[in-house]
Formats: sequence, C-alpha cells, structure tokens
Amino acid sequence: MKKQMIKPIPFGERPGPEPYNASELVTIEDSRFLFCDNNIGNALFELRLTSDARMACPLIRHQIEGIDGSLDDLEGLAICESGNQQFIFALPSQSLKKRKKWQHRKRSKRGKVFPPRNGFLRIAADNSNRFVAEIIPDFRGWLIENAPELGKASRYLPDDGGLNLEALGWDPIDQTLQLGLRTPVLKRKPVILRVRLKQIDGPWDVSNFELRPAVALQIDCNGEQGIRSIEYDSSRNASLVVVGNSTSSSKAPFRLYVWDGNDRGEVTRISNIKFHKKMRVEGITRGTICGRGALVFVDDRGGYQILWDDPFIT
Repeated sequence: MKKQMIKPIPFGERPGPEPYNASELVTIEDSRFLFCDNNIGNALFELRLTSDARMACPLIRHQIEGIDGSLDDLEGLAICESGNQQFIFALPSQSLKKRKKWQHRKRSKRGKVFPPRNGFLRIAADNSNRFVAEIIPDFRGWLIENAPELGKASRYLPDDGGLNLEALGWDPIDQTLQLGLRTPVLKRKPVILRVRLKQIDGPWDVSNFELRPAVALQIDCNGEQGIRSIEYDSSRNASLVVVGNSTSSSKAPFRLYVWDGNDRGEVTRISNIKFHKKMRVEGITRGTICGRGALVFVDDRGGYQILWDDPFIT
C-alpha cells in the first residue's frame, strides 16, 4: 500500500513573533479540538474545522482560570468525562532548565519570576467555555519519589537524558493517566508511566493517585525515540502513540503506533503513513469533523493536518 504523506497546514496566524508551538491535542466535540502551546502556560487554544478540513475561524484562546500566573513548558493534555462533568488534565514537561537542583520558581538577576514546570492541572470545562483549574504544585517531587524508572534522570537536562514528559493520555477503561516520557528511554525503548485516579472528581492531590507499573513500548527503533503524543481512540479501543527524536541531537523519525494498553508494551506500527520532514508531530487525536471520522495532528511549528478514517488501515 502506498504511504500517505502527512504535511502540515500552517495556522496562518501567530501569537507573537514566533509561531504557535502546538503541543498535545484533544477532541472536545464534533469539529472542535483543543491544544496547548508550550510557550503559553495560562491558556488553551481551540481549533475549529469545516467539512473540507479548513479552519472555520481563527484560533480561539481560552484563558485558564484559577492558577497563580502561568506554567512553563505545557506539553501534555488529556480529557475525560465523569458523569456530566468534563475534565481536562494539563501537564508541564517536569524538566529542568539549568544544571541545578529543582526550585519551585527561579529568579533572574533582575528579579523576574520564571513560571514553574513541576505542577499538574485538572481543569473543569463547562458549556460557557470557562476553563477553571486546580493545581498540584509539586507533582514532579511525587513522581520522582515513586517512579524508580526515572533513576537519576531528575538531575539532568532533557538533552542529557533527563526527565522530560511530553505526552499525556487518558485510558477510560482503567481510569489511568498515561504519562509519556520523551526522556529518559530505557534500553532504547520509550516509556509510559501510568497513574491511576482513585476517583476522577475526587480531591486533586497525590492522595488520589496510585502509580501502576511502567510500560516500555516495544517499538522497532531507528535511533532513540521518545514519546511525543498519546491519545486514547475509542473507535479502536486503544491508544495512538507518536514517537520521535528523544533529544534535539537525535535524527530519529516520527512514527505512529497503536497500543492496546497491554503490560508487555506490544504495539502495532501504522506503516502506511509518513510524516513530512518539516512536520514535528506533538499532538494527535481521533474525532469527527462534520460527522466524519478523522485523525487530527498538530505540530510545533504552527500547523495542523488531518487524515480521514476512510483510507486509514491499522
């Protein structure tokens, strides 16, 4: 079967001098999708599409209420429902910026406060398009203490193999948050940390968490590849996982896999699609556009693309 090339369509707008650094993506309803930008820590951005996969309107900015200031390096986004309530989980990378012990906030010589990367948000969304967040301020500390797979990675920068979370998914069957590591990788395999919520709408603190055994995905490696996006696809009863270069120096390509949640990490590669060399896939979700099933991708250079379900074969 001939491979389909996935090439980004530019958003055609920028939030400032630089393009949108679009990270993970979720579906909120038919033709409506939400992504985070790892350079903008106090808002989410809505992408609306028409039946021919064009943008229906400019991107819509939704301010995140309930947080003091903003978060830095917002990379992971996941969505779930509990009764009539919709929750969106948002996760910074938990990575270090400098070779020094983690601090909740850092200050420059001029006294500027740099937003932290170690929190974890649960955002309640309502029909009025308000997004109100609760925050666990030091999720990073809990994760380091409880996930032995991280080893000494918490001490290093991402390009040195240090802790760097770039993907967040939700498994509705196990009520488990799936945290995809870009780094570290274990024996050249990308790793998913699994955090089960005892109660979805329960207290938003670590007492409501239960860390399950980590999973190393058995991918056919081409250089070290880390996880760049993960999203549950209810039509396939499995998670779609995008892997790509684990560090900035790596030339490993982006690839798409399907993982059914098995503990062995066995996956199926989607071999009939190929990502264009200019597309750095940071988000994937499965949804519908005017009732037609599709996969929607975003990349961190300010663009998106869709792949209709019709020709998509696993």
